[in-house]
Amino acid sequence: MPHVVRTSTDEEWREPEPPFAGAGLRVLPLVGARDSSVHLEIRLCELPADATLPAHFHAFEESFYVLAGSATVCVGESAYEVGPGDYGFAPVATTHAWRGDGSGPVRWLEVRAPQPLATAHSTGTVLADGHGFPAMAGPPSETDPRHRHVGRFRDDDMAPYGPLSMPGYHGPNIRNISVRMLVDRLLGAQHHTLFMVEFAQGATKGRAASEHYHPFEEIYFLLAGEAIGTLDGERVCVRAGDIVWTGVNSTHGFVNEGTEPVRWLEVQSPTPPTSNAFFFPDDWSAARLGTPPTPG
Repeated sequence: MPHVVRTSTDEEWREPEPPFAGAGLRVLPLVGARDSSVHLEIRLCELPADATLPAHFHAFEESFYVLAGSATVCVGESAYEVGPGDYGFAPVATTHAWRGDGSGPVRWLEVRAPQPLATAHSTGTVLADGHGFPAMAGPPSETDPRHRHVGRFRDDDMAPYGPLSMPGYHGPNIRNISVRMLVDRLLGAQHHTLFMVEFAQGATKGRAASEHYHPFEEIYFLLAGEAIGTLDGERVCVRAGDIVWTGVNSTHGFVNEGTEPVRWLEVQSPTPPTSNAFFFPDDWSAARLGTPPTPG
């Protein structure tokens, strides 16, 4: 399948895979191998207020973005108090754990890359027996050099709208956009990126993201607003709670015809190259015909 559009409210929560069955955690799969994805697994996770997800590590990277509630999360040798807008990253083979804070359930978007390889003998997850919660480091702080794998997103982190400029692309074909990187190589991620995207209200055709494709997979988890997407030529409307997955070479573009900004969490895997990460079919058609391309 070149792309998938899914509404999270239509999916079913379920027990997680071993070794976490019975721990209180429940998961809602959003994107994975069933969708022809070969690089990403995306799911929602929810942990009750009085539950603990024991210390463990993986044969893949795992990142998270807290959507609701609060908890204590341990990554490596530090533990943090996390709440909505906090994010973090556990590198391959790095021990991490979760513990409810007693005030209510905590829910987060979870990203796994490369996609876990489940076999008859392993799920790629190993319990770290005897690894307790270390001393608390407080809430995530990007000014504390000891907080290596966590951060906190705030609305004022978003820069003014403008043309897209990021590793792999800058130019006029994606405009009226603001991007805030969350998990990338600066945090140590080698297999994926996680970042916040916002398009301005009224960013219509020619003023938003014209159709393009990539040599990597992407997902968009809608947090606010409503966007019109063109996915492999199909026009779709997506809104908060929806998720979109686009595969390698799947064409996609978005506009915001509404009166409010549209915001989503975006994930790319594998990590995009530093150049030639975006391809715009209209530009290549114009080059073939020897005519100047028109942005948008």
